[in-house]
Order: sequence, then C-alpha cells, then structure tokens
Amino acid sequence: MKRTLILLIAAVALSGCATKGGYEKKLIRYNGLSERDLIILLGTPQQVYEEGGKKFLTYSRIVTVPAEQGSIGNTRSCETTFEVEKGIVIGSTWKGNACKG
Repeated sequence: MKRTLILLIAAVALSGCATKGGYEKKLIRYNGLSERDLIILLGTPQQVYEEGGKKFLTYSRIVTVPAEQGSIGNTRSCETTFEVEKGIVIGSTWKGNACKG
C-alpha cells in the first residue's frame, strides 16, 4: 500500500515537471520567427509594449474548471510574453498554472 502511494506521488510530481518542460520546449520553437508569423500562428496578443528597443507581446489564457457539487470552482491561467527585437522573436517567459506543452 505504501509503495503504491509513493509511486503515485512520484508519477504526479514527474508529470508536473514534464508538463512545464514541455511548455518551455514548445516556446523555444517560436524563437527566430518574425513578429508577423508569431501573430499569424497565435493571433492578436492581449498586450503589447515597447521598452529599450524591444517589443513584448503578451498572450493570456484563463480557464475556469467547473466546481463539483458543494465545492468552489478552480481558476487556471497561463500568461506568455514573447520578446521581439528587430522584428524577430528572441525569447519568451511564462507564468501560471495552466501552461502546458
């Protein structure tokens, strides 16, 4: 019984890491794309700002998981910001609990 519980906890922990790692791998593929191609692929960003000669395009997603009877719903979010320099994606950052690869 204890062994099964330990294996279950380990599997859940590792799957969480794999999901985050998968999302980071997914984001790396956008590096080198033109800003135009990024927008064609992902649509219009929710926020755009410029600083220090660079442009930052932010995409946000909020998902509300329905509540079971007698419980409170759960909101999950993912915010991804792409850094663009001279019209080319050079990097990205993300935060949230719904960012999956």
